[in-house]
Parts: sequence; structure tokens; C-alpha cells
Amino acid sequence: MKVWHYCVLLLIVLSARPAWAMNITIERSTVTMSGLVVGSECDELRKILADYAIKNVVLGDSPGGDAEAGYCVGTLIREHGLSTSIRGSCASSCSRMWLGGVTRTLTGKDSRVGLHGNYGSKGELIAAAPSRLRAWISNYAPSVDRDLMEQWINLPKNTSVMFFYNDRAEICDGGECSPIPEKNVKSGGLATP
Repeated sequence: MKVWHYCVLLLIVLSARPAWAMNITIERSTVTMSGLVVGSECDELRKILADYAIKNVVLGDSPGGDAEAGYCVGTLIREHGLSTSIRGSCASSCSRMWLGGVTRTLTGKDSRVGLHGNYGSKGELIAAAPSRLRAWISNYAPSVDRDLMEQWINLPKNTSVMFFYNDRAEICDGGECSPIPEKNVKSGGLATP
């Protein structure tokens, strides 16, 4: 094959995936996913699961992004009986991916999962989002603290988030955070024992 054929092939491969998409790597039986969720992640993970014997998905350094991709990846993870862990921060649609794990953990003291509702283009809570989230989360994390879940799925604007760590929880709005007494990722019913 001529050099220009290789260049064209490389260009096609690189253009098939946005440069800002999640970084997805495979090491032995673990897939690591980090970065912005853009919508292509479910198809990418589906292809990986068809070719590799994956047992774990590690998520981190993700502010979230495309809500549908979060639901889809979480569902795919559960269908394949995979475990999930967070290394760093995993918020918004990334949290849906994490909740898909049959076992769910946070790695390290400062790792956290951030949860909130689904919002429209102007930052407003989508009217149908709380009922969809309520059903999905209750199915994937049946031990969830229902009072806390009702609070985070109904946060009125996209600047608010509830974070859960191994040793604490907090609710944040625009960078201002307040502790949630006596709660953490396990007592909130999110991580598995």
C-alpha cells in the first residue's frame, strides 16, 4: 500500500471520533474511560465488549456530558455484569455509567461521584427527567437513599450537584458546597458493600 493510502486511512480513523471525546483504553480485563461524554461511548464500548473479555470499567476525570450516552453505557455495563469504579471525579452522565456496575466502588479518598438531574440547553431542569431518573436509579441502585435521590434529581439548575465520597457527601451550587451530615457513598446507597 502506498504512503498516501496510510495517510488517508489514518485521517478516516481520527475523524471518526471527536478529539474531545472520552479517552477509552483497554488494559487486560479493564476498560478505562475518562473525559467529556459526547455520545459515541456506547457504540465504542459495545465494540470493545465484543472483542475483549472485560470485567471492570474504571471511570474518572469526567464532568459528564451527553445524558443518553450515560444511560446507554450504564445499561450496557449492567447487561454484561461488569464492575465499575471511579478514580477521580465522575459526574452527571458519567455517574449513570458508574451506576450500571454490578459492584460499584470509589478508589481513593478524594474520588467522588456527582449526581444531579437532566437539564435543557438553557440550564433548566427537564420536566420529564425526574421520573426517568427515579425509575432508572431505583432499578440500578435499589438501596439508594430515596430522600437524597429526590433532592438531587430535582435540583432546579445545572450549576447544582450532589457529590458522594467514601467518607462524606456534599451539595454544591456554583462552587459553594455544604456538607450533608452523616452521609457518604455507602450510606447513600450508591456504592456496593
